[in-house]
Amino acid sequence: MSNMINRLTKRDVPPVKQVQLKLVRIDFWSAVRTGFTISIGLGIALIVGLMALWALVSFTPLFSSLNGLLSTVTGSPANITVSLPQVLGVSFGLAIFNIVFGTLLTGVSALIYNIIARITGGIKIGFTSN
Repeated sequence: MSNMINRLTKRDVPPVKQVQLKLVRIDFWSAVRTGFTISIGLGIALIVGLMALWALVSFTPLFSSLNGLLSTVTGSPANITVSLPQVLGVSFGLAIFNIVFGTLLTGVSALIYNIIARITGGIKIGFTSN
């Protein structure tokens, strides 16, 4: 009986088909849109991460420990304070920098790949259907 079940299941399963395709061109605007979207997400993550780091540092005695360490090293009293508006300003600046240059980098990378693919013929990629 088990042989009969094995035969039925083996017949019912379609064979796996393999296809090999070449990636010979990347659409420039598609790459720019994708890079822009990824850069926006990374910028949001950067802003949230820096705000969380500021909250962690400001609610723990890390600033006072750092001030004590700097005053012993330099011999003069040190007072390091970082406010939330300063952190938000820096994080927004870094996020905008990341968005602009991340988008430019993906567009330039797509153009460079298209030039190289014309010379070499592209990259061969294999796909299977499961």
